[in-house]
Amino acid sequence: MGLSVALAVPATAAEAPQRPSAQWLSMGPNASGGYLAFTPAAPSRLYVLPDGARAVFRSDDHGVTWAPPTAFASGVGGTHLAADPRDANVVYVAASQLGGGQGHIYRSTDGAKTFRPVLNDKADITDVTVLGRRVYAAGVAGVFTSDDRGAHWALLPGSPAGAKRLVADGSALFVGTDNAVFRIDGSKTTKLPVPGDIFVEHLGVHGQLVVASQERDGSAVISTDGGRSWRGMTGPWGTDWVSFLGVTPSGDIQAQTLEPSPDGPNAGKNTWVSHDNGRHWTSEPKALPTLDLYADLGSFPDRPHELVISAAAGIYTTTDSARFRRIGVPAVSVGAMTISGASLVAGTSVDSYRSTSSMAAKPPTGYQDWGWTGKAPATIGNVIGGVAALPGKDVVRVRIGFCPDECIWLERSHDNGTSWQQQTSPVPGSSRSIAVDPSDPNKLYIATYLTGASLYTSTDGGKTLTPQAYDGAEGAWAVAAGAGNEVWIATPKGLFHSTDSGVTATKVLDGNVKNVAVAGQQVVAVGDGLAKISHDGGKTFAAAQGVPTADYDAVTVGTDGSLYVGSSSGLFRGDGQHWTELTGLPDHEVRSLLATRDWLFVGTGSSGVYRLAVR
Repeated sequence: MGLSVALAVPATAAEAPQRPSAQWLSMGPNASGGYLAFTPAAPSRLYVLPDGARAVFRSDDHGVTWAPPTAFASGVGGTHLAADPRDANVVYVAASQLGGGQGHIYRSTDGAKTFRPVLNDKADITDVTVLGRRVYAAGVAGVFTSDDRGAHWALLPGSPAGAKRLVADGSALFVGTDNAVFRIDGSKTTKLPVPGDIFVEHLGVHGQLVVASQERDGSAVISTDGGRSWRGMTGPWGTDWVSFLGVTPSGDIQAQTLEPSPDGPNAGKNTWVSHDNGRHWTSEPKALPTLDLYADLGSFPDRPHELVISAAAGIYTTTDSARFRRIGVPAVSVGAMTISGASLVAGTSVDSYRSTSSMAAKPPTGYQDWGWTGKAPATIGNVIGGVAALPGKDVVRVRIGFCPDECIWLERSHDNGTSWQQQTSPVPGSSRSIAVDPSDPNKLYIATYLTGASLYTSTDGGKTLTPQAYDGAEGAWAVAAGAGNEVWIATPKGLFHSTDSGVTATKVLDGNVKNVAVAGQQVVAVGDGLAKISHDGGKTFAAAQGVPTADYDAVTVGTDGSLYVGSSSGLFRGDGQHWTELTGLPDHEVRSLLATRDWLFVGTGSSGVYRLAVR
């Protein structure tokens, strides 16, 4: 089989830690897609690798619930995954170092609870698949193979360099590269006569049917004789680009198309399905408005007639490509949270979500999905920079988009975050925080950066926004409102304090202050290498004793006065003098914190919201 390239790598510091204790509950929201892996050894199981992620999500009940993921490595981005068809607990992940230059295969033998590297190469590795008892990995160097579940690997002689995609079917392995498609049968590698060069992005196989599409011009090709002959794949979409191409487990071709000139008079996009190898096509007009662009598809082995589709804002199932049900996955970044009535509202990188289940002592079945509306969120201009509750059922949020440069605008909900209405026209800048005056809900404050201002203020409930700039502030990361027109502004150059509703402000603390929380006379500021507390309304600050020096991003004050500070280095609860580390959080990247009488909610960088009982 050729020169041995890599042996099993012993577990070292690169190996992921054990799955955390059950005290942390993964709450959702199910707002992300990813690459899918099924296994007939556990028909109801689904593994998901979010694009570019370093953790694998697993569901054992057809996506009703998802286990907290464990990171398989740091400094890498996962590209594809594959599950062993004979042993449901064996799963492989292809990954490359961020920035390129080194590739890896990680293997788990305990159902994605822990991983260890089993193949390392000096160039990127982009895909992995299992065919019979053999595992294959695609990379810049070619196709690697292992006959012992990844313990030992060899570079397959004659395999094509620049391998990008692998699809196994029957006894054959098909390889898509940056300029061709190959078929590997045992030790024989054959370059297939695909017309022209093809930079393979999507590759699908089912029996004698083989389809491929390329990135450069959105064209697609098809073979119905196992790759011996090919033709360009055409359909009712005319000259539109094929943006996604796949073959379902039942042998149907699924194609999504985009008008190559989005600004033209006939701009549009659609989803098409063929049941007869591309001879006839049926439009599925409800798919794209509901799911947006596909990333992957498959089926549970015990539900072969139910299609599972991965898209940007979730994973969905359907039996007719008209009605869809979202089943996962909670892999979203949560940068802001608030409580409105009996609901937790989370601002994420893909819209905001509302859940009443998060507040319940015993969440009901399906609690990780937060009220999907049945419509795909907007692809662009969909990041929520901050959320804040007002009296009654009103909630405000800051949306970030491009106008054409980065800009923000305010939206308001009158039903606890269920539906939203735009309040203001876009204004320049970006934002990660919004605050409401506790004594006057018409006074709103939006921290802003990437503009000349540090704060946008409003005295009319957000109908108009006024920019405020402070000498030496250079923008603002976060804002908190206190009583009596007091505003605290966390900036890259320090903490600023205003007593006139943000019109003027004075620096009271140096440093790159990332966040600030206020409770009466207590002010807590955190940032790069700092966690400082004032007990006298900001007149004096002292370093928090008992917490390690770290770059803290999040801070909140509980209803009982407990302080919580978080960073990628740890999460701590204390009273200013004595602190306890809250261990076991599955995702160490703390983005936001919110504490109620009963729960601590933690918004993470890549796996949604976690909940911990605090009494």
